[in-house]
Amino acid sequence: MQNITAAVAVAAEEAPVVNELIAPAWVFGVGAFAILMLLLVATMSLRSVSQRHPAPATDVNVHGSAGHGGQRSGH
Repeated sequence: MQNITAAVAVAAEEAPVVNELIAPAWVFGVGAFAILMLLLVATMSLRSVSQRHPAPATDVNVHGSAGHGGQRSGH
């Protein structure tokens, strides 16, 4: 029992391991916020791209079926 008590006492006296960060902690928060804001701006700028320009109206047969007299299919 004394060995366990001695081991606990030695472990408690050792200094904790501290790994230093490359920057203060607030820099990581501000950096993450800035990146997310840039992604939000990019998303919002592209949200209505499909709505901007209507599809051009054409009478060209896109399926290339010349044997049907040039009629457009009904789909």
